[in-house]
Amino acid sequence: MAGYLEKRGKRSWRLIVSHGYDSYGNRIRYTKSIKANSRREADKELVNFVYEIENGIVLQNSSMTFKEFTDLWAKNYGEKELAPKTYERYKGMLKSRIIPYFGHYKLCNIKPTHIMSFYDYLSKDHQLKRCKNHNGKTVMKGLSSKTILEHHRLLHAMLQNAVYWQILPYNPADRVKPPKHERPQIKYYDDVQCKQLLEALENEEIKFQTIVILTLFTGMRRGEVLGLEWSDIDFENGFVNITKSSQYIADKGIFVKDPKTRSSIRKVGIPDIVINMLNKYKTWYEQEKENCGNLWVNSNRLFVTWNGKPMHPDTVTDWFRSFIEKNNLPKITFHGLRHTNATLLVSQNVDVAVIASRLGHAQITTTLNFYVHPVEANNKEAGNVLEKVLA
Repeated sequence: MAGYLEKRGKRSWRLIVSHGYDSYGNRIRYTKSIKANSRREADKELVNFVYEIENGIVLQNSSMTFKEFTDLWAKNYGEKELAPKTYERYKGMLKSRIIPYFGHYKLCNIKPTHIMSFYDYLSKDHQLKRCKNHNGKTVMKGLSSKTILEHHRLLHAMLQNAVYWQILPYNPADRVKPPKHERPQIKYYDDVQCKQLLEALENEEIKFQTIVILTLFTGMRRGEVLGLEWSDIDFENGFVNITKSSQYIADKGIFVKDPKTRSSIRKVGIPDIVINMLNKYKTWYEQEKENCGNLWVNSNRLFVTWNGKPMHPDTVTDWFRSFIEKNNLPKITFHGLRHTNATLLVSQNVDVAVIASRLGHAQITTTLNFYVHPVEANNKEAGNVLEKVLA
């Protein structure tokens, strides 16, 4: 490792050390300005500087700001490694809050106390945003604990990249306790409420009937349902093949991607009620296609707009919210149907490993911890067990 001195003034020196080349072929140089009374003293500082570089103690670029690092991170990691939907969400968090707060900081000067202050800043009233309450009215609300925790996870991950790339010697976010967040209890339906849901569905457009019934009986994610093509339906054997997910981001529009995880690629059995619904829907679908004529876009997707183009994912979410309100059904989200599916299967003593496989979970613990909810009837039955044994 080559190093040399530049005399800058009467007692001022610059230490310059070359340390190979980066992936773009550019020479990596480390510099440091010091005060020394003599060249011999400056030489000693140079030896120490080389040692620190060789042992990863010195930053590659001590003048790099957080904003400059963000650009580097986006180009070399964000755009290449993250799912498009995730990257879009991260860009929004960076643009709206993280960069305005940290952008001017030199990366090497960000300390745990700065990060702690940032989380406190996010929790203050000036972070209020417009949102709808349970009655649908627009109100001002502060950032949720979940949102603040997401900012922590992104900031921590970015700074960890800086460590991996030898830009930082350690991750200051490692020394900050993550913001507290209690995962909210997802609402779901019991068997009686599901029957009410199915009864109300009979008055809806067949396309939305099919979407809800398919989701309720399979536990599929919204993107997986909207990513289905007709070739994914095995009518003869009663299975749905899940191999992709439909997503939307502003920069790309609607597109398909691989499912969330490798275990999400799966085959899910469907009962006769779903097969009959799909057959009925297919007849309607073909008629709509014929009526549309040359305006029809051949996408082969199951769930499309009036001219065959893929549906926007939010269309389903918005319709379901309106449908629930119109029929005075207990308020749950569309994703709540997935939780309903898992909970009802458990209540019928279906093996949890089978349920996890149907949901596309790699670990049974994910199913048990986040998707299976206590069923009152089962709770009552559990209370009677010892009575049967001991009475």
